[in-house]
Amino acid sequence: MKILVNAPFQVTDQMQEMIDDKVGKLETYFDRIAEAEIYLKIGEKRHRHREQIAEIRLNVPGTTLFAADRSDSVEKAVAGASEKARKQLIKFKKQLPGNNH
Repeated sequence: MKILVNAPFQVTDQMQEMIDDKVGKLETYFDRIAEAEIYLKIGEKRHRHREQIAEIRLNVPGTTLFAADRSDSVEKAVAGASEKARKQLIKFKKQLPGNNH
């Protein structure tokens, strides 16, 4: 699976590794993900911090799955969006013809 990251700021090596780890694990739930696009955004200022937004678009055969989450840190937002994408992948896989899992 190819993982593309888009952000309006410099993505550090540590951040890239965290994204590759979280999003890469999605392949264990469905091994035919062609590409994952991650969009990192900075939202409104809440209290003292700017809200961090992570959006994940998964290109799977026949459709595109989308999940998003927001948090006070990029790491939490990516983790939340990855979890939502994981649930969607499981649901999608169950709907595939010939799949009796």
